[in-house]
Amino acid sequence: MNKTQFLLVILLVMLVTSITTATVTVTLMDQSPKASMVNTINRVVERVVPGATTTIVKIIKEEPTVINEGEQIVRVAEAVSQVVVKLDRKTEEGNKLLGTGFIVRPDLVATALSNLPEEAKEIIISQNNLSLSGEVIKRDQDNSIAFIKLSATNTLPVINLIYSQNLPTNGQTGIALAFSDSNSPEVMTGIVFGVVNTKSTTTATATSDIIRIGAVVGDAIGGPVFNTKGELIGIGISRGYALAASALRLLIDQIK
Repeated sequence: MNKTQFLLVILLVMLVTSITTATVTVTLMDQSPKASMVNTINRVVERVVPGATTTIVKIIKEEPTVINEGEQIVRVAEAVSQVVVKLDRKTEEGNKLLGTGFIVRPDLVATALSNLPEEAKEIIISQNNLSLSGEVIKRDQDNSIAFIKLSATNTLPVINLIYSQNLPTNGQTGIALAFSDSNSPEVMTGIVFGVVNTKSTTTATATSDIIRIGAVVGDAIGGPVFNTKGELIGIGISRGYALAASALRLLIDQIK
């Protein structure tokens, strides 16, 4: 083999090697998982915001925000505080604080019977520096609550109460709202200790459930009690006790 033939053999080997290398490279690229990964990412991004950069992928991994019980209590108190009112009675010395009540209907306020002495007829209902008069129209001795009919229904703000469909369970947190001498409701919390069933004589078939709960103390008597979902579970009727929302609603429906 002369020199020229030797060089031709080398060139031929190099050409075959190049072609083989190129073929193998293309084959490996086609089989590489990289292409499918890019497509997958692109499809995810396009479903979220078409044309967005890959940083938007974080959205599809979004997890629900964990809210602790303290934050839930604050949210509930802010949402339902508008229903809570302060009750006063006119005297020769001026208005005398009776206690807390709450708006259960645009024309009706509920409170604990103990907040309304027999001589209290005309009541001043106040909220956020707004006030109007009302008349005591029902005193329910059996359930320890009373109702006040408002003289006007377009002054105080009203929200739709959500009544709990179930009785609270032992250990559940209750949120009670109350008025003292301040112009904004106070928030009190406490756990549920149990539910006592008592026969009510208000109707022949009604059974009133009394909730034992630590949140009902002091000025919270007569005010609403909510769970951490913002549902009404009762009305405070005495220290440590609340009439269940189901019984309260039944009594409200009887008032025309």
